[in-house]
This record gives sequence, structure tokens and C-alpha cells, in this order.
Amino acid sequence: MTISRIREAVSRTFECYIEFNSQSKEVIKKYPADYDNTETLRNAASFCFPLSAKLSNQYFSFTTTNSLESLFTFGFCYHEENSALCFISYLPWFDFFHQILMTIKNLRNIEQYKDSLLDILNSLYNQPPPAPGPFSLDAKSIKCNLQIPNHISGLPSVPEQRNNTKFLECITGKCLFTLYIALLNERRILLMSSSLDNLSAGVYAARDLIYPMYWQHVFIPVLPESLLEYVAAPMPLLIGLHRSLRDRAQSLWGEEIVIVDLDNNEMLAPPSLISEDIKLVPQSIRNSLGDGINGIKKLMETEQYHKIGPRLSKLFCVTLVALVGNYRGSCRFQNSKTFLFDSDHFLESRPQSLQDFIAKLLRCQHFTEFIEERLQILQGKKQRDIYEELSLEYYNTGNTKNYLKSWINDEIMKELNPELAMLKTGAFAFQDLIQDFNRGTTISTPKHVQATVVQGSLHRTAPPKPIPFHQYKHTIPDLPDFLLDPTIPPPTIDDKIFNLLIGNYDKITPSNHQEDFIRTHSLVSRSSISRPHRPISRAKTASPNKQQVPTRPSPTPSMPASNNSRPNQQAPIRPNPPVSLLNERSTPGQPAVGELISLDDDK
Repeated sequence: MTISRIREAVSRTFECYIEFNSQSKEVIKKYPADYDNTETLRNAASFCFPLSAKLSNQYFSFTTTNSLESLFTFGFCYHEENSALCFISYLPWFDFFHQILMTIKNLRNIEQYKDSLLDILNSLYNQPPPAPGPFSLDAKSIKCNLQIPNHISGLPSVPEQRNNTKFLECITGKCLFTLYIALLNERRILLMSSSLDNLSAGVYAARDLIYPMYWQHVFIPVLPESLLEYVAAPMPLLIGLHRSLRDRAQSLWGEEIVIVDLDNNEMLAPPSLISEDIKLVPQSIRNSLGDGINGIKKLMETEQYHKIGPRLSKLFCVTLVALVGNYRGSCRFQNSKTFLFDSDHFLESRPQSLQDFIAKLLRCQHFTEFIEERLQILQGKKQRDIYEELSLEYYNTGNTKNYLKSWINDEIMKELNPELAMLKTGAFAFQDLIQDFNRGTTISTPKHVQATVVQGSLHRTAPPKPIPFHQYKHTIPDLPDFLLDPTIPPPTIDDKIFNLLIGNYDKITPSNHQEDFIRTHSLVSRSSISRPHRPISRAKTASPNKQQVPTRPSPTPSMPASNNSRPNQQAPIRPNPPVSLLNERSTPGQPAVGELISLDDDK
């Protein structure tokens, strides 16, 4: 099963087309006529009519989960006056099927409707799914130009993807920021709207925010009235709830829940819940992410949708890179072909300001599945995705602490007109968000005030005067993480250093600065890895087939000691790793468990 729960090998564009009678909710037309998947037909009847009230002129989409494979099946539904049209497909092609349904709707008034409909269904059903890119539907009397999305590796784009566009129009910057943090922490989340179209679009778009991680828990874009008790589930959930069901659901959903009201652009949640999540994210990342979201919203306010493109999705992906950092430095050889992920080393390798957040993230199911997919990429079983490219770019900059901020300046702020471009650091400050929740437990339109702490009390002052972007000057970059924390690998490793790390000492003669690098950064067997900010033990039995790395002489009065050397101090030996993380030992002739892998080569 793929972690996205989307089938990778699909033989046809859609599995079934169904027309329901709106009154009796019975099937009046089905294509192909012999389609007999009872579970799919039963689910389609339930999710096409989520409310007891009659629906008319409404489009929405839904998702069901296969009971055997736990894979998604997608439904695309349009309600006319007396009937409901529905496509069932394994492909998440929301815009594609929306256009097809609108085309079928417009054919209702012509005499050759039945023949034209049959031409469309035959043309789509009897050929494999088209490749991503422009696609021309030529069904005898009907011709239609469509766009096939790249749902495997492509990022959602605005305004090309209607789900993300509609969602961005229905949510404020602060709500979007807080929702992202809640998703990362696997909270119980309800999106609410009186429009089924906005509701389903919002839930699907919210799920995309944490890409390349995928929501692994209860996921129902439009909750049918018959399944209302799902809001009481004591587990992480992401559900779309129609506003008409709010009063009945309110007595079920409990206290620890985050509600995003798409109709009123506000969020409702217990202040302590939001405080607990937001305070784990360092202030610098909160400020940078807030600046990026503000920039995207300004482009929307000025109707410059074409400048947004995939930048919103990429913004959250870059933020995840800044939060997670280099997971590769914590991967170990299990044998010659597979790797293990050392979560203890990963936690210790991150800066102190991020360790509480990472400790919580390590307990989340979507992060576990994310790491499993990363290991498959390292083993060559999957291709690199945009996250891998950004992660390598992140460390190649040599300025990891300011990478997120610099990326936002280069990719988002430069698209703004000079009079609109203002870096509003502190726009989503922790204290400001908590104050919003304490006053009525809602987040609504951002206020034109800024929170500052003076002598222990919170004062609200006027914001600084807007600074035109062309006058803004970057601050002096901070030192990169790998210079502050010896357990974090450097941005790149050249061939000489890599040969040293993997033991090919006969190929080169290491210089003094390379020996220093090995002594400081080599991730040898797990039993000799020390705690952060402490020297790494060099105690290791040399292999009979490998030449020992020459050691530098002890410091003399004419040779000052290195900052990383501490004479007469033995590095502490760490305990054996948990069985759940490193529970196998390699056989003779294979790389040892815990042996270093390359940081910049997937092969």
C-alpha cells in the first residue's frame, strides 16, 4: 500500500458512471451496465446524498476507502434538479471530472444527448488514463480540451487546481497557519461550510498542506448525515461537516477539536490546544511562514492568481524541510541493500529549539510513513520528489537557518509590487494568536496591531510603517547548524571525504583538516555516537581488511588544540538502541548496522 493511499497502477480513467434519481435515490443509469461492485455502489449511494434535504445545482467530491486494500476510491458528483450524476474513479482528478460533468450537464438540452453521453463514456472508458498535460477529448460529436494533472509528483497549483483556489479564498492567513500546525500535530479537525463544493475542496486542499506527508487517519471530505457519530471518534480526524449538521454534531465532537469555519473565515479551538502546538515551533520559523502566507494572500487580494502557481504548496514543503532538516544523516545500513532510521540520533541532531517539536512529530503516524517512503527513495525503489530536491538545496546553501526566509524573499516577495511587499515579521506571533483565542476563541481577520512584551506584561502597539521590498536589506545570516552542532552533517561531502567515511583510505592521503572533519562528523557505529555538543568517541576495532585512519599527534605548545578535542576526557558511551529501531545485526561481509551512508547520493 502506498502512503498516499492512491493506486499507482490504474488501467482506466474511471470505473463506473452512475445516475441516481434524486427522490428515490435509486440507480436509473449505469455504465458499464454490468458493473457489479456492490461495496462501491452502496458507498456511492450514501455519499452522493450526504444530507436528508434535497440538493440542486451542487458539485462536490468524496472519498471512500477500500475495505481490503485500504486504498482510496474517489467520487465526483453533480446534483441537478431531479437527478445526481456521479463518476467513480481511482484517480484524484478533481478538475478533470468537474469539466466532464459540466459538459454532460450542458448536453442535457440537445436531442442527441444519449448518443453524445455514450460517446464520451466510451471514449474515456476504453482507453488507458492519458499522460499528464493537455488532453483533447474527441468523442465523435463532442470535442473538449482538458488538462490532465500529475497527481503522483506534481504540486497543487493556483488557480489551475480549483480545490486549492477555492480553499485559499475561504480562509484567512492566520487560520491557514494554525491549521497547518494542527495537521502536523495530528489533531481532530473539522472543516465546516454551507456549501458542499467549498467543503470538499477545503478538506482535500487541507490534506495537501503537509505534502510530502499524507494524512493517515479518519478522512471524510463530506460527512454523510448517517455517519455523524464519526465526529466523536477519539482519534485524529479530518472531516468536512455541512453547517446544517452543526447543532447535532456539537454534542458529539468533545473538547479537543479544531474547527475551521469556511463561511465566516474563522477558527474555533480551545486556547490551550493551540498554545501547546504553536509554542513548539521556533519563533523564526513562525515569522517566516507568516510572511510567506501574507505574501500569497496579498497576491490573491490584488487578483494576481497567475503569480501564485505552486508557490503555496512549495511554501509549506520548504517549511517542512526547515523543520525536519536532514533525515539522511540518521539513516544506517541494515544490510547491503536496506537502511534503518535512527530516531534517537535524528532527535539529537536537530537544534535545541526544535527538539520538543521533533519529539512529538516522531510519534505521529504520518511522519513514520514519511520516513518509510524516504528510505525507499534512498534504496532506489522510488524516484526523488520535490522534497528531496529542496532538502539538498537547503543544505547546499550553507545557510540553513535563514533558508526559509531567503526562499520566501526570492520566490514570493519578489512577485509583489514594491508598495505591497512588506516583511511583516511577527504577523503570526505566538502571543498574538493566543490572545485571539482568549478573546472569544476565534481567529478572524488579522488585526493591524503588533504584540510586544514589556517588563513581563503584554502591550499592544501600532505596527511599524510598511517597508518597500526594494529597500529591505537582509540581516547578517546566522551560522549554519552543522557548525554549531557536531552531530549534524555538513551541506556536501566531496569524493575524498566520502572515501574516508566509507573506509577507502588506500585511495587518498587525508590531510589534517579532513582528519578533523572525520573526527568531528563521522557517524560510526551507534555504540560510539556521543550526545550533541560533545566529542565523538574514536574507539572502534579496526577491520583486518581496512587500513586505520592515521591520527594526528597530541597537541604541543607549538600546536594549539582543536576546539573539538578535550584531553583526558572520555566521551560517554550511549546505551544500546531500542529493539524497535535497530533490531537486526548484519551478517559477516555486509556493512555494519549503523555504518554511514552518503548524504548526497541516493544510489
